[in-house]
Amino acid sequence: MCKSINESSLLIKLEVVTELWIKAKQEPCDFYVELAELLSDFDQLYCRSYCYFGYIKAWCNLLTERNLRGLNLDQLVEKLKCETFVSYQAYFKAYTRQQRKDIRRHRENEIRNSKSLLRRLDAAIAQYSKSEVVRVDLAYLQEHHHLNGIAAFYHDLEELRKDINKRKEPFNELVDYAWALEQGETKGYHCHLLLIFNGHKRQKGWAIADKVGKLWKSITKQEGCYFNCHDPEQIKKYKELGILGIGRIHRDNLIEVKNMRTAGLYLVAPEKEAQQLRVKCKAKMRTYQ
Repeated sequence: MCKSINESSLLIKLEVVTELWIKAKQEPCDFYVELAELLSDFDQLYCRSYCYFGYIKAWCNLLTERNLRGLNLDQLVEKLKCETFVSYQAYFKAYTRQQRKDIRRHRENEIRNSKSLLRRLDAAIAQYSKSEVVRVDLAYLQEHHHLNGIAAFYHDLEELRKDINKRKEPFNELVDYAWALEQGETKGYHCHLLLIFNGHKRQKGWAIADKVGKLWKSITKQEGCYFNCHDPEQIKKYKELGILGIGRIHRDNLIEVKNMRTAGLYLVAPEKEAQQLRVKCKAKMRTYQ
């Protein structure tokens, strides 16, 4: 019987374990059992049409090119023992260049996205003397992570975007929006969403973010969760630090606009390498808009 596996968590674990094995000075205890267990779990989730990144490609090729798919744990261990730990270490080390290349490409994409996002933010803020800037983070409840892989998350995000593009409540008077899809060790797949409204017609960012979050929960059949970035305690901290960049933003207030640009750029910060996706369900899948 197949066990429940958290796709996001497993992919991050594969990446971490690979780095540990590459740096190991000697064969880790129970190496072959751990390798077999990880391969078995990955075999359950692996999809040939998906695009995997960095070290995860090494696991894809190990699984498929050496005919390890469909084997039970004992069979895997026996077959894996035909090679030494040193040979597996060399095998994974050969993918270091691929890992670095994919991280570099991610960083370059985020730098391009940052420039594009700043232009969009400036254009949106310029339209009205007052804007209401709303931030909300979308994810799945941890107890449902094993049920929702990248394909499910992207599907639900597409449904939300359809609602956004209709410009109906709670998205009426929306000027522009941006989103970024990421992958975290504990949060799993998640999305940072930034919405900019005509501030003459819309206000009360907390209420708007709350409605968006509840819509997300409805789309995900209550398996989703959200964080309202307009939480009073959060807003208080931002104000005390002088970095409040969400809520009511006045076009002619240079400090407010600067803080808004900084808050927006968090969506595509190049240094958040640990948050990059390790998998896409299709080659042209967008992770930012």
